[in-house]
Amino acid sequence: MAIDYKKTAEMLVKELGGEDNIIGVTHCATRLRFILKDNSVVNKDKVTKIQGVITVIEAGGQFQVVIGNHVKDAYQFVTEIVNIDNGNTEVSKNKSGLFSTIIDVISSIFAPFLYTLAACGILQGILGIFVAMNAIDTTGGTYRILNFISWTAFTFLPVLISVTASKKFGVNTYVAIVIACALVCPDYIAMVDAGEAVHFLGMRVQLLSYTSSVIPIILSIWIASYVQRFFDKILPIVVRSLFSAMLTITIMVPLTLLAFGPVGNAVGGVIGDVYNFLYGLSPIIAGVIVGGLWEVLVIFGVHWGITPVTVGNYTTLGYDTFTGLQASAVFSQAGAALGVCLKTKSNEMKKISASAAVTGLFGITEPAIYGVNLRMKKPMICGCIAGAVGGAVAGGFNAVSWSYNMPGIATLPAYFKSGHMAQFIGLLISIAISFVLGAVLTFIVGFDDDDSVKNISKQVKDEKICSPAVGRVIPISEVKDEVFSSETLGKGVGIIPDNGKVYAPFDCEIEMVSDTGHAIGIRSSSGLTALIHVGIDTVKLEGKGFKVHVKEGDFVKKGTLIIEFDKVLIVKKGFDPTIVFIVTEAGDESSFNITCGHAAISDQIMNIAYEEAE
Repeated sequence: MAIDYKKTAEMLVKELGGEDNIIGVTHCATRLRFILKDNSVVNKDKVTKIQGVITVIEAGGQFQVVIGNHVKDAYQFVTEIVNIDNGNTEVSKNKSGLFSTIIDVISSIFAPFLYTLAACGILQGILGIFVAMNAIDTTGGTYRILNFISWTAFTFLPVLISVTASKKFGVNTYVAIVIACALVCPDYIAMVDAGEAVHFLGMRVQLLSYTSSVIPIILSIWIASYVQRFFDKILPIVVRSLFSAMLTITIMVPLTLLAFGPVGNAVGGVIGDVYNFLYGLSPIIAGVIVGGLWEVLVIFGVHWGITPVTVGNYTTLGYDTFTGLQASAVFSQAGAALGVCLKTKSNEMKKISASAAVTGLFGITEPAIYGVNLRMKKPMICGCIAGAVGGAVAGGFNAVSWSYNMPGIATLPAYFKSGHMAQFIGLLISIAISFVLGAVLTFIVGFDDDDSVKNISKQVKDEKICSPAVGRVIPISEVKDEVFSSETLGKGVGIIPDNGKVYAPFDCEIEMVSDTGHAIGIRSSSGLTALIHVGIDTVKLEGKGFKVHVKEGDFVKKGTLIIEFDKVLIVKKGFDPTIVFIVTEAGDESSFNITCGHAAISDQIMNIAYEEAE
């Protein structure tokens, strides 16, 4: 059954505490990454049970919701529901350390345009294959145009970063873009190429190239956020829009050239040098570590910390070794999922694991990790072992990628370069070993298939339902309407109301509102549906005496007023005012308990326990 990601988004927003609790949201290849004011108000179990959600993770200062391949669909619907102010600098109540803050910043900045970088990287790889096959003239216009297209995203990387960084730090996006463009402006590049001394207000400018740079522009936009807020605060509103932008740009571009740019370049260089030094000590050991542990970092969502290193390597070295080792980890988890598919006796698990294995081959490993391998533990371990072996092989061949990519079958051209065939063949051997070994180890070691089948096929649910009105609860059999009392529509109760108000008995979506306002259909996040019907035969009143406070598609919290009705009018017109509350759908019930007697809206009147297929 196709998943309605609009409904997924709506349920997510509700379970995450509503729009007021959401400070920001971004997405990467498979995850929605929420910044919440207060994580403690969120029930992770409820979020995990939302249709379309694979799992949830709290890491890097973010509440991460793993969706899988359709994350962009879910993100689009979330942003339609939630009005995120990109200039909002409100701080989350959740405590996070320096490391978590850094991971959050990196992921928020890079995630939105990673596919664009990867697309340009693949184009570079494809052009490299054509050149090696002598299938394209490197002096012709076709190659030259395609070549500069493939480098554009990297050349103007500071501009891409400025857009997402401005949203993260609360800076006017166009101000941030101008600051970034100044760093790659042809006039400035001409100064760099000339190599002559340049001074600003008597201070020597260190002429560095900022094309393809990362950390300098992040530092610059971060500081610009404080500069802009300062001027926004002190300038009169009449001139604020013009002069705040002008002063921020005028101050920040020279400051970046004089201080933040050189510092950022130095920091980026040190980070890259440390990794490359360790790699140089033993590529094989580096392969074991990266291949074996990369997907563990993915589980906790902290793998973003390596992004500046890989991007920096392409800029300074022209290639990246880390991605060459990382590929083994990706293919090994896909292989482990295939091993589960071949081993399991559950038809349901065969479908899930087969799909996860195919998805993993294309570089999206979250469905394999969370939906299959980690869920059953041993396949995850087997995948890590296989990734370590494959990583060692990749390290032994000095496998590298020549342009930015996210490892998978579709991005293999990024690992090819004419004159470096041995490295490319080594990469192919490493990922083949990782994939096959992951499947074979999982098949041999096995897993607790009975428990996994049970966990996947059945889920115990326990619905506790409060009274939708203040009044005396009676058995449905005593309701003076044969359709209701015979339980033809479902089990439920009657409520003889004390007043004319009806409330939501649980957190729910409003599925149906009758034209006359006397009946409402609702659905809980777990799929339980119910009907609230005010009075017997009150449809004949044609809406007189009824006031509905909700509309179809609304999400309301338990205890929200949804209907008001004129009880006196209903009785005066000769109708029974009994409120009928019917559960119309609740899965395969194992028990259905009802509590009669006088009840307030906070009192539990029903308890439904049942098993339901996931």
